[in-house]
Amino acid sequence: ARAPLPPAPPRFPGGVGEREGALGKFQMADICHVGGSGVVLPLGGDSEQRWPNGLRIFLYMLGLAWCFMGVAIIADTFMGAIEKVTSKKVRRQSKSTGRMYTYEVWNPTVANLTLMALGSSAPEILLNVIDIFAKEFFLEGLGPSTIVGSAAFNLLMIIAVCIVSIPDGEVRYIKETAVYCCTASFSIFAYLWLLVILLVVSPHVVEVWEGALTFLFFPLMTFLAWCCDKGYFGKTEVKPRRLSIHESMTPDEIAEAEAKVKKEHGDNLSSSQMARIMVVQNPEKRTRAHYHVAAIRGLCGGKRVKTRMARSITKLSWQGPAKIVPIDDEDGDIVMAEPAKIEFPIIQYAVLENAGEVKVKVRRKGNLDVAVRVYYKTEDGDAKDGSDYIRVEGWLYFREGQMESFITVQIIDDAAYEEDEDFYIWLSDPQVVGGNKAPVRLLSRKCTVTIIDDDDAGILSFQSDALTLYSKNELVEREVVVQRRNGGCGEVQVSYELEGDSAIAGHDFEANSGVLTFAPQQMQANIIVQVKPVPRYEHSAIFRILLSNPSGGAKLDETKDGGSDRNILTVTLEADPEVKQHIERVKSALQAKWDRSKVGHRNWAQQFKEAIYVNGGEDSDDDNESVDDDPPTMFDRVMHGLVLPWKLLFALVPPTDYCGGWACFCCALLMIGLVTMIIGDMASLLGCVMCIPDDITAITFVALGTSLPDTFASRAAATQDPHADASVGNVTGSNSVNVFLGLGLPWMIAAIRWEFGGSSATWDARYQTFDDLDFLGDPQSRTQAFVVPAGNLAFSVGVFSGCAVTCIVCLALRRSLFKGELGGPKVPKWGSAAFLCCLWFLYVFLSAWQSLSAIEGDTCR
Repeated sequence: ARAPLPPAPPRFPGGVGEREGALGKFQMADICHVGGSGVVLPLGGDSEQRWPNGLRIFLYMLGLAWCFMGVAIIADTFMGAIEKVTSKKVRRQSKSTGRMYTYEVWNPTVANLTLMALGSSAPEILLNVIDIFAKEFFLEGLGPSTIVGSAAFNLLMIIAVCIVSIPDGEVRYIKETAVYCCTASFSIFAYLWLLVILLVVSPHVVEVWEGALTFLFFPLMTFLAWCCDKGYFGKTEVKPRRLSIHESMTPDEIAEAEAKVKKEHGDNLSSSQMARIMVVQNPEKRTRAHYHVAAIRGLCGGKRVKTRMARSITKLSWQGPAKIVPIDDEDGDIVMAEPAKIEFPIIQYAVLENAGEVKVKVRRKGNLDVAVRVYYKTEDGDAKDGSDYIRVEGWLYFREGQMESFITVQIIDDAAYEEDEDFYIWLSDPQVVGGNKAPVRLLSRKCTVTIIDDDDAGILSFQSDALTLYSKNELVEREVVVQRRNGGCGEVQVSYELEGDSAIAGHDFEANSGVLTFAPQQMQANIIVQVKPVPRYEHSAIFRILLSNPSGGAKLDETKDGGSDRNILTVTLEADPEVKQHIERVKSALQAKWDRSKVGHRNWAQQFKEAIYVNGGEDSDDDNESVDDDPPTMFDRVMHGLVLPWKLLFALVPPTDYCGGWACFCCALLMIGLVTMIIGDMASLLGCVMCIPDDITAITFVALGTSLPDTFASRAAATQDPHADASVGNVTGSNSVNVFLGLGLPWMIAAIRWEFGGSSATWDARYQTFDDLDFLGDPQSRTQAFVVPAGNLAFSVGVFSGCAVTCIVCLALRRSLFKGELGGPKVPKWGSAAFLCCLWFLYVFLSAWQSLSAIEGDTCR
């Protein structure tokens, strides 16, 4: 008798899996049975199969958790390599200006959808790839279910965590909506496409063209997302605001905002004043790899990564005809309703110190038929009465029908440089004038006014963007000039650092970093550069000198290479023409390679030091990527002790400086594959002793373990980034990549093997007599192909697709109702998170129910 095509035999202890077919019963020994084994485990051989189940459950769960820690640690190294690769910069000449600029090689969107997605999902992807090769191109094990289970956890649980992580009342919205729509659409299409190829086109079989097309969707999605990022498909029209500046604005948007400021203030503003007027928020841009590494190190007692954002003004508003311009007017219709309502329509203002005064608008709405008044007074903050402004208080009156009135505060201009300072205006005791008993209510009580200093401390920069120095037969000291212009008020400082490129610190030049100090009215300072006597002939080398973190009110020249964040001077080391003919070329390339193996931003000695000590030990780096000053906690020490063997093993991976990060990338990927093989076997053994099929183990234990670091990384990105792209947008991109790369590539390879690799008796014994494979021909004469039993997998994919569509719709509704996908009012925020969590539990329950219901009889003995 012929039977329908079942899933792979249940891996339960107590015997050998059996199936019925026209060829009779056949036996298949696997990891659950005596005589069977996985890729690596069980280490105890057949005797391990006879250990008590309780002991095995404890050991396998402990081992699985430890392996998850290990794969998280090597993923830290892997993401560090990806960060190194994707942060590569080159110098190019601008066609419009003719000047040389430093450009990033990798487009951020392309980096997120390729290497970053591979880094965060490497365990799930490699688990599927390894299973295909280890099982001789038969579909067995945890791979496909782990892909789907991880996608469900990422989309539903991680986004739920991100939603509730935002403080009450705040929101985070997706800024790059075109890219998000592209990746979100593909994240749904990817799983619907699986249903099509498994149930419709070629039921239970993946043909070569289907596997190839699935894989080719990966570069197609990347290309379309890149086009969206570049604006080739058009940009969403957004209602412009008068002045709203943020770091991720396009150059066109910045130019438009600058033109508006000049129109209101004139062309006589310095760059410093222009920047202060335009600024509203300037958080440090963090990559997905940065948050991922920070999360893993925080969990495992590793060297901490600084992720806190700098304090920034969240909203600035300008008002007035000469010095002040409104940016956040609320021009909605006046609502006539009882009672009368008084408010500050703009709750935060900013004013230049030389503006003379600021007029703060107070608005009355609601009942306009009565005369009302409200008491106001100023209060010191950083700005002090008498030195920065003149204190005022009194009654502010509104006649019948009057909707607006103004509080005028005098601003004091002085000649000393000061940081931006705040004072406050309070409203209280609203009353109806004339004895009328109509109610009056205050909608807002406090307004903040920021006084921006106009005493320029100057602009700091190098004299040019490039400099050539010559190597001689002795140590040469050169002075590199840093100039100060457009102001000399007060003492200012700026940090500098020499950064190696093809020239190596310690070999070609002496490493140097520190702080330059300019006294009041000092317009020039020098950085000492020591060029070492390295023989040169035809080759040259470059390094960079970086200026950053100006203080005392000074700014960096935004027209120079690097812009306003940091100025970059590219220094080229060449042979001295006078001694060039005396330089020997023998062994120069080998010597450079040997020197590179000793020194660099990170070397093996430093890696082992960070592996041995809690939180990396006492940090000797002076850069800003450094660590927190907090001492290691007890949790850090315990976690460090647990994972110390993993840290020492993975310290063998080449540092990220070698080969531009690619050596670290390849070796770390190999290490992830090795640990993933252990995880696959360990999870299967755990399922054996707990009587759980592989697909249930995959969507629960394995999916949670591999996705836990992403959860902490996404939460950090949600709370610290000004937008939701790094937390929500990257989830949809990763879910698409998991299918197109994690399933498409190995399935394509397996389909090619069965198409062109010859026949297999094992395939005939498994599949020749099943009704569901009539697509391949008549029983006993079927064409061998890559069989993917659709049963449990298709059901799980179908349930997840429904949950995914529901989640995307939920996020769209949140964007419409609360102006952001994450955060919002407390009750809707927690309600949305609870709803998404329920969807995930529903997905797990239905998938587990389907898997268990497909098992006939009591196979768990």
